[in-house]
Amino acid sequence: MTSLLIGGTKNLQPYWKRYMCKAMVLVYVVDSSDAAQFPLAKKNLHELLENDFYLPLVVLANKQDKPGACSITTLHEALSLEEVGDGRKLFLIGTHVRKGDTELNPAVQDARDLIIQMVQDGR
Repeated sequence: MTSLLIGGTKNLQPYWKRYMCKAMVLVYVVDSSDAAQFPLAKKNLHELLENDFYLPLVVLANKQDKPGACSITTLHEALSLEEVGDGRKLFLIGTHVRKGDTELNPAVQDARDLIIQMVQDGR
């Protein structure tokens, strides 16, 4: 399994569509402690998914350990995931990863296992 990380900065966005046609699963990471960025995250996510109605989606609500991080329900609503979920496998998982951690936390392990299973199943 090959994974590709492409950041969300404006100068990297032109690369997204080049690789999306080869994707078996889209893993979309959102900083759940930065609600001001949710509208942009929603816009970008919906643009990524507009051409593939069945591409499985795993949204990782990162930084759940931060004070003020939004709930999974709030993020689901903020990203309008109900609009992209029809006919698509969709998972929203709360996570947190810190620099220097030597072990993956259980939520990240579960997300990794889910992604591997989805790739093995061929979507």
